[in-house]
Amino acid sequence: LGAGSASLLGQSRRSSGRPMLRHAPSAAGGGATVTANVFRALLAYASTRGHDPARLATHFGLSWEALQDLSARVPVATAQRFWAELPVMLDDDDLGLHLAEFLAPQGGLLPMLVLTTASTIGEGITRAMELQRMLAEGSVWEPAPTEPSRARWVYTFDDPVAAAPRQALEFGLALMVLVARRVAHPEVRYHAVRLRHLAPRNAAAHARLFGCEVSYGQARDELEFDAALLALPVQTANPALLEHLSAHGRAMVHALPPSDATLDRVRHALRSLPPETVPLAHVAGALRCSPRTLQRRLRDAGTSLQSLLDEVRYQRAQEMLSDPARGLKDIAATLGFSEPAAFHRAFVRWSGRSPGQWRAERRG
Repeated sequence: LGAGSASLLGQSRRSSGRPMLRHAPSAAGGGATVTANVFRALLAYASTRGHDPARLATHFGLSWEALQDLSARVPVATAQRFWAELPVMLDDDDLGLHLAEFLAPQGGLLPMLVLTTASTIGEGITRAMELQRMLAEGSVWEPAPTEPSRARWVYTFDDPVAAAPRQALEFGLALMVLVARRVAHPEVRYHAVRLRHLAPRNAAAHARLFGCEVSYGQARDELEFDAALLALPVQTANPALLEHLSAHGRAMVHALPPSDATLDRVRHALRSLPPETVPLAHVAGALRCSPRTLQRRLRDAGTSLQSLLDEVRYQRAQEMLSDPARGLKDIAATLGFSEPAAFHRAFVRWSGRSPGQWRAERRG
C-alpha cells in the first residue's frame, strides 16, 4: 500500500472519535457533510499549481490546521463551493480527472485503500461502494440489475442539493478505475458510464481515461463493468488489512449523525401512506430508492421504518382523537390498522394509556 496507507492507518488509530468539521475559527453547524480528506487532497493538488493551500482554505472559510484531522468533515455547501470555484481558480476544466491522477498512486481515500487490499477487483469495488456515506452523506452507489455478463451501480441521493457535482463525480469514477489499474491490470476499464451532467469541453479525454464511451445528459448516474474484469485478482491483496480497513470505514459511517433530511422525507411519505399499503415499498418508491437501500439508510441513522411509522401514527392518532366526532373504528382504519383492537394495543404501547383515557385527560 505504500506510505500513504501507512500514514492513514497510523493517524486513524491515534484519532479518538470523529470530530465534525471545524470551520475557521468555530465548529460547523448541522446538515449533510463530506469527508475533509478530499479537500485536503484538492488543496495539495492546488499547491502543485502554485497556490498556497492555507490561503485557499481560508478563502473557503476553513482552517488548514483543522483539515489535517483525518476524521474532519466539510458541510455540503462548502464542498459545492470548492468544486464550483476551484476549477476556475486553477483554470482547469477537468479538475476531477487531474485530481484523480494526482491521488491514484497513493490510493488516498479509505474506500480506495479498501480496493487495494481486496482479493478481486469486484470485491474491492463492492466494499468501497458500501462506504460511500463516509465520503458524502446523503448519497449512495447501489448495485442494480443488469445482464449476467455485467455489473452495474447507480448513484442515488436524498436531496438534489447534496448530489455530487460534475467534478466530484468524475473524480470518484476516475480515481476508482486508476487505482484498479494500478493494483490489478492496466486494461481495467468501464464497460459504460452514464452521467447526468452535460458533456465537458474535452469529452474525448474522459472517454480515454474511463476506457469507454460516456453518455451525458442522462436521467441518472450509472457505471457498468464487464463481470470478467471484476474477477481479476488484486496484486496487493491483504485479507487481514482489508477487514481492518472495512471495519474502520463502517465505524465511521455508523458514527455519522442521522440525516434529518432523509428522516423527514420518510416521515412525509409515511403521513401520505394509504391504508393497506406496504410501508416499505411505498416509502422506497417515494424516495426513489430500493427497499434495501432505504433500510440501510435508516439503520445508519439509528432507526427503522417501523419506529418512524409508529411515530407518525402516534402523532396522527393524537390529532384525530382530539376531534370528538371521530370514532375509534374510523381512526384505526385511517391509520391502517386491521381492527380497532389492534389500534388500541398500539396506542397503549405508544402512550401508556388507552385512547379513551387519552381523550378523557384532554377534556380535563
